[in-house]
This record gives sequence, C-alpha cells and structure tokens, in this order.
Amino acid sequence: MQEQYKIGIIDDDQSKVTQMITMIRLCCNDEEGHPIKEKYANYELIPIELSLLDNTDDMVEQIVEKRLDAVIIDYKLSSQKAVSYSGVSLAKELCLRLYGFPIFVLTTYKDDLFDHELFDSYLVFDFARYIAENEERVELNSKLIEQIKKHRAEMENWKEELESLLPRAGESATVDERILELDSKTERSIDGRAAISVPIKQGFVAEKINELISKIDQIIESE
Repeated sequence: MQEQYKIGIIDDDQSKVTQMITMIRLCCNDEEGHPIKEKYANYELIPIELSLLDNTDDMVEQIVEKRLDAVIIDYKLSSQKAVSYSGVSLAKELCLRLYGFPIFVLTTYKDDLFDHELFDSYLVFDFARYIAENEERVELNSKLIEQIKKHRAEMENWKEELESLLPRAGESATVDERILELDSKTERSIDGRAAISVPIKQGFVAEKINELISKIDQIIESE
C-alpha cells in the first residue's frame, strides 16, 4: 500500500496550478508510471488546490483545516489576483505559526527572489524547470517526501518523550522545563497561534503542570 501525502498548491494563476497538479501526481515516476527513483516508488503525492484568501491568517487557517502535509507556494502571488502578501511572506508566516511544517516556493523570478528576500535556497525551485525537466520535478517531489517524513518523525519523537515525562511532572525543574519545551513545540507544529509561550507556562507551579499540558494529552490521544 502506498504512503499518501497531501500537498497544498498556492498560486493565483490557474494555468500554472493545472500544470503543478500534473507534476505533483507524477511524484517520482515517469509519464508511464515507472519509478525514476525506486526509493520513492511506494509514495503518492495528492495535490490540493487552495483558495487565495485576503490575508495570511486566513491562509494559515485554511492549511490547518485541510490537514495538509506540505505546501508549494508561488513566489509572487499577485500576477492574476491582487493580494496584500507575497508567496515568501506567506511562507515566513507559516514558518512562524506551524513549527517545522514543510514549505517550498516555486518561482520564475529566482534571481529577483534572492535579491529581495531572505529565504532558504533549499526550499526554492524554478517553476519552468519543474514543469519541463524530470530531474527537477523528481528533485522537488523527493524533497517534499523527505521533509514530510522528517516532520512526522519529529512530532512522533516529541509525543513519545512527552508520554514518558508526564508521570515525572514535578520531579525536578529540569523535567518540568523539558515538558514545557515539548509542549510548546507540539502545539506550534499544529497551530502556532494556539501555543502558550514558555515564559508564561513557567509561571505555573510544578504541581499544576498536568493541568497546564492537558491539551497535549488530548493531542496524543487523538492520534
């Protein structure tokens, strides 16, 4: 059975969205469905087109609600529809709100992006090459898979460590601080806006820590 990952597409140009849907569905296979990279033969990427909303807060909420595994964002985002944010500003907001969430940027203005924006070059790909070249498509799609796997593994490790530490809450300041740190990371990986900052949490006494992290218990139980 194939492992399925849902990939959000954020672009205001419908013709580009249509092309991206085709390339994402191909995953790391050729046009006949034969694996180009055997390592990724058992993965399926499912493209999900997202509506372009008025502000970044609404866009983040849409991504959270659709339970996506990663997103690909167009750099400009305003060639067809006027919005107040660029693809990179949206990507940066997502990085702040969703800790470790896989985000990639596609652009036809690669030099312009690096001249005017600070963004990780590992996460930026050329749109024309992604559409036209198998090598570029497989490179991006394989990075999507690897970043999703990494993010999921990190979240699972945090949850497992939380489960092991919860019975020891109040045992020592070191244990409680680690619980608070894991709590914040887990909350931020789901929806950073809902996270309680570590300094505020540290204002609670140790015997109240189980009440403080009840949200994390619910998250673990729901998985």
